[in-house]
Amino acid sequence: MAQQPNAILAINSTDRYITNVPGNVNQPVSNTLLAQYVGNATYDGVVYKPQSSSDFSITAPNALMNGYIDKIIISQIQLQYNLPTVVPGRNSTLYVALETGQGTSQWNVEGVTIPYGYYTPEELAISLQIQLDAIEYCVDNDITFTVKYNMASNTFSSVGFEILIESPDNRRFYFPAPNDPNALIFPDTPAQDELLKAYKLFGITYGNATPQIRQKSQTTPVFLYTPFIDIYSDALTNYQALKDTDSSTSRRKGLLARLYLSGVGNPQTSFARSKEQTSSAAFLYNGDEITGEIGVELTDSDSLGCSPFLLTFDLNSPKVIKWTPDTAVNSLDFQMRDCYGDLLWTFDTVSYTPGYSGELFNTEFQMTLLCVEKKYK
Repeated sequence: MAQQPNAILAINSTDRYITNVPGNVNQPVSNTLLAQYVGNATYDGVVYKPQSSSDFSITAPNALMNGYIDKIIISQIQLQYNLPTVVPGRNSTLYVALETGQGTSQWNVEGVTIPYGYYTPEELAISLQIQLDAIEYCVDNDITFTVKYNMASNTFSSVGFEILIESPDNRRFYFPAPNDPNALIFPDTPAQDELLKAYKLFGITYGNATPQIRQKSQTTPVFLYTPFIDIYSDALTNYQALKDTDSSTSRRKGLLARLYLSGVGNPQTSFARSKEQTSSAAFLYNGDEITGEIGVELTDSDSLGCSPFLLTFDLNSPKVIKWTPDTAVNSLDFQMRDCYGDLLWTFDTVSYTPGYSGELFNTEFQMTLLCVEKKYK
C-alpha cells in the first residue's frame, strides 16, 4: 500500500543513558556502552540509583526530529522482556496456616518468601518446599513438606502444584485468604495485593482455605507476571484531541501501545536452560546457612515468564499520532506499566543493601516511528 513521504525516528530505550553530551550523535559504540555501564550503577554517595527502563526521558542536544510533521505512525516495536517469574515485593510472599496439634483447629500463621528470579515450574516447587521446611515452627515440631508440580499426565493428577504436609501427629494446613479471621496479617492493600499475586503464581484460590494434609492448585498457575505491557508517552500524545484510555479505573492518558506478550510470532528466549540438570539451593536463615538437597532432575520449560525473551510487534493496525507542524520532536518521556497499572519492576528495593548496586532487570524496547510530512499545495 502506498504511503505518504515520511522520515524514520528510531527510538531505543537504552539511549536514556546518553544525555546532553556535545557530539553524542556520532559517538563510538564503546562510549555508548560505557554510558550504559555507568548508568547501571549510578551512586550518589548514599545509595545506588540505577536508571529505570519503566520511567525515563530521552534528551538530545538538538531536536530529535525537526520538520513539518503532520502525524507520527508507530510502525514496529521490539520488546526485551526481562521481568523475573518471582518479583520481590510484588508476588514473592505467601502465607501458610499450620495446625498447632492434631485436630485442635488452632492455627499458627507463618510467612514464606521465595527468592526472586526466573523459575521453571519444577524449580519453583523445589524452592517453595525448601522455604516451607525452613520455617522455625516446622523445624521445632518436626514438620516437613513435599511439593511437586504436575502436568496432569494421568487421571490421578491435576495441573499445578501439589503440597503435602508430613508431621508426627497428622496436622493439617491451609493457605489463608486476605480476610481470614485466623490470620489478621493483611491490614493494608499492598500486602493483600502481594499475597494474591503470589497465590496467582501457584494457582491457589479460596479452595485452598480448607484445612487438609494435601493442598493442590485450584486454578492453573500463571508464571508470566503480566500478560501485557502498556507503553505511555505524554510528550508524543500531547497534540491528540482524542485521548487514549483503557477500561481500568486509573484511566491514564498517553497510551502509545499495549503489547500482548503472546505475540504474533513465536517469542525468542534469550536464556538457555540445559535439558537436564541437577539443582541445589542454599539460603540464610537466622544467620545460618541451610542447604536443600534436591533429589530430582529438572527439565527444560517453555512456559512464558520462566526466562527472558524477545518479541517483535509488526503492527498491522498501527497507532497514528496527531502532531503539529509548528513543533519539532524534542525530548521524549516514556513509561512502561504492567497489567496492574504499576510501573514495570526493574530493581530490588525490598532486599536492597545500601552500598551495593543490586541486580537490575530492565525490560528494554526499541520502537520505529514514521514521521509523515505535512502536504502543502
